[in-house]
Amino acid sequence: MDRFARLLADLGVLIDVVLYPDPKRACKLNIDNQLHIQIEEDEPKDRILISTFICEILPGKFREKVLCETLKENNLYPRLATFTYSSRNNMLALFSYAYHPGHPGLTGDNFADFLGKFIEKGLTWKTAIETGQLPQRGQILHKTGPSIFDIQKK
Repeated sequence: MDRFARLLADLGVLIDVVLYPDPKRACKLNIDNQLHIQIEEDEPKDRILISTFICEILPGKFREKVLCETLKENNLYPRLATFTYSSRNNMLALFSYAYHPGHPGLTGDNFADFLGKFIEKGLTWKTAIETGQLPQRGQILHKTGPSIFDIQKK
């Protein structure tokens, strides 16, 4: 088993779902039918791409405001993920990179933590946009209860 497949398997054990790369070296996660996360190996650069389309943003002043605020979010340091916009389908997207286990610190546990924060950010923006609001800069809506994957830390 290669390191990407091993990382997915380790993550799968934590979230109680069997995960493995497809023939294109990607894995898709459906989060409560709200977000569809793609985890894809970028082998030549020794990293993993995590991405999702958040939601459609219809043309108009609100879309301009959303795009302006996401540009400001992209300027934050440190930045968890980067917002982008697809004009092909009028959708806001979010992506980030994680580096392979050969780099210090990437394990199934901390990849699950990172992925949980990524999902929370995506869901925060999805909820905000769909209700006609925008989160304050750098804000993530913290839910009260277990993590997004319901992983209990020991």
